Amino acid sequence: MTVNEGVFFVPAMSADNQIRVFRRTLNATKKFEGLDVDAYIVITDSYLVVCDTMLCPEDVAAMMQLVQHEIAERIVLVVNSHADWDHAWGNAYFRGKHIAPIIAHEHGLVRMQSQDARQELSDFQQRHPAFRNVELVPPTITFKHGLTIHDSDLTIELFSTPGHHRDHIAAWLPELSVLLAFDAVEKPLPCIENAAAVPSMFATLERLLALQPRRVLCSHGKTTSSEIIKENLAYMREIERRSRTALLTHKPTEQELEHADEFIQYPFDEVIAGSSDEIDRTFYSGAHNTNIRYMLEWVMIRNMHHGR
Repeated sequence: MTVNEGVFFVPAMSADNQIRVFRRTLNATKKFEGLDVDAYIVITDSYLVVCDTMLCPEDVAAMMQLVQHEIAERIVLVVNSHADWDHAWGNAYFRGKHIAPIIAHEHGLVRMQSQDARQELSDFQQRHPAFRNVELVPPTITFKHGLTIHDSDLTIELFSTPGHHRDHIAAWLPELSVLLAFDAVEKPLPCIENAAAVPSMFATLERLLALQPRRVLCSHGKTTSSEIIKENLAYMREIERRSRTALLTHKPTEQELEHADEFIQYPFDEVIAGSSDEIDRTFYSGAHNTNIRYMLEWVMIRNMHHGR
């Protein structure tokens, strides 16, 4: 495998020497043009823990080359935060001479072995050469609620954080007070899986906030601030509030749901007002509209169950 020049080390986000942050940029995929995704390598006395494998095996090769002097006698472990294409499609690197256990939520195994995943990979391989060597390699160790990696100097607590996806997990490093949130939080806003996942997203954000982390690393957003959890939770509460207010007038039509941000009068520009950060407007404005649609659907179901 050749080293992918699209992956680079981000020292500014790697303040703790035991956590190395790597970033991958993908271009020429239309919907995901200019997408940035971060992955992490956590280095303990006994382990080198690869947290997410990005887009393809070449991405992992690039990361591993940059930490090759750290491997030594350490045991390599792999963690998939969830089975999305930009987080787990590099798993094939960890077969053959690089074989290592891959840890994930049990539903991640289901997703990786699904027909939907195979079809998605086929579609991506037809559109972009970066995916030509991707194989869907499922996790080898799974858990439902939580799993902890213990070492003499560091603890890595993996736990379920649904909302973005049912199989999503986060990693808490208590000795460093660092949270690897992956896609459980994003900047400028989180992405909800569907209407049924709305309460899970609320619960996940509240659980992450209760940890009171010193630093938070997320896969998209280029931030280390713990304030991002509060901002994501405030956003969720605001779209719920505006959805409930809008539904007092009438139930939205299908056409109104397609422009849900207009229905609840919460344009994307208002969400990002005051932010000077570079934002993928195409993706996140679409995600904002989808989030509102799911919130409206969830509130309507709850209202129906309560006879309103």
